[in-house]
Amino acid sequence: MKKWIFGLSIILLLAGTFTFFTEKQKFTQKSNVLPAETSIATPIPSPVAIKQSIVIRINDIPIRIAWAKVNPQEIELYSNLKDQKLSEEIKVNKSCSVLVNGGFYSEENTHLGLFIANFETISETSQSTTRNGFLFIDSNEKLTISSAPPEITPKIALQSGPLLILNNEVLSLKINNDEPNRRVVAAKAFDNKLIFLAIYRDNSDFQGPMLGDLPEIINLFSEKTGINVVDAINLDGGIHSVFISNYIRLNELAHIGSYFCVK
Repeated sequence: MKKWIFGLSIILLLAGTFTFFTEKQKFTQKSNVLPAETSIATPIPSPVAIKQSIVIRINDIPIRIAWAKVNPQEIELYSNLKDQKLSEEIKVNKSCSVLVNGGFYSEENTHLGLFIANFETISETSQSTTRNGFLFIDSNEKLTISSAPPEITPKIALQSGPLLILNNEVLSLKINNDEPNRRVVAAKAFDNKLIFLAIYRDNSDFQGPMLGDLPEIINLFSEKTGINVVDAINLDGGIHSVFISNYIRLNELAHIGSYFCVK
């Protein structure tokens, strides 16, 4: 009887010892895994390669510059204050290969400054320290970005601003209450072609650089791409901006007051 009890005790002891070491091994394996998982750093994604766009760093923030270079004779300008159509509908209805917003509009839903579409003057020139520039294309398809309005009624004209580059000179801006918004710029290249640029934070479509940084950003764009920008002017931006090309699609959150349609 005693031998039987002794043998049973030995068996129970061995079983308990085996269970102890088995559980200890499981715990050790788990404890080895957990620190390894929590210590892995999340990699910072690299900028995605998109045609006709580059990424630069401004104040250590990745800023993407997308562009479309077009011929003046392919450009039409439309007001969107009455219809207030969305960009996706406009692109389809007008068959636009490139669609970009125009200038600013008021809370009363009127164009701020000169606006001419298809030789028809919709809004007259206004005085403004910020909307200090004019973009127009005349009947001979000559593109002009200037600090002075056109002397003769052109095919299209738009008052906007501020001017960023004029006659190859990078202008200095003093902006009150500047904010990091998405920017849209129209520029004249050395070959008289018009360049539309969308400038925005690479991981946040509606954020971007400060307005005061735009002249140097456009100058840096010229250096990086080899595209000689002669003149450049700021257009409406932020939630009222649109830039749709073959490679980039940036839609609006609020209706745009006008738009350029490239056929």
